[in-house]
Amino acid sequence: MLPFHRRWHVISEVELAPLLADHAAVRRMCREVEALADRLGDYPGIEERSAIANLIHGCIREHVAVTGRLLEQIFAGEQLSFGDGVLTRILLDQIADGVHAEDVAEALRSEILEPERLDMLGYMLRCLFDSCRRALEFEELALLSLAGHRLSKGARTALEHILDTCPAGAAA
Repeated sequence: MLPFHRRWHVISEVELAPLLADHAAVRRMCREVEALADRLGDYPGIEERSAIANLIHGCIREHVAVTGRLLEQIFAGEQLSFGDGVLTRILLDQIADGVHAEDVAEALRSEILEPERLDMLGYMLRCLFDSCRRALEFEELALLSLAGHRLSKGARTALEHILDTCPAGAAA
């Protein structure tokens, strides 16, 4: 009997489903954050800003958990020739996005939205959604690259479809 090698495990679209659903949720969060950034001149109330802050906090936290679980499931125990750096980059991006999300959430929860700080807050919001969108695309490309030979046809098609329909910089 041959020993089971994890690296030969075929990755189906069902296994990718939690990640794809999470990426869709992060993209929705990005649209909400972008819409708020566009409306800052209207001085949105504390309730709306707090709701967006809570959305950001929950969405980023869930994203880190879902991505971590999937990457562990797919790549645990593998000797990757170049993928270790890619996986490290994903982790570092998540740390940076998490710290940035905390800063943005704190700024959004401030009781008074001071006119002289609107530009700064708008910039922070735009940096957050731009960084999150880039991170999602990087994760999807990394999966295609590192696990491409193990992806089922449906899993590969799902990742390619997302990348084809969410152009860089667009309101994905």
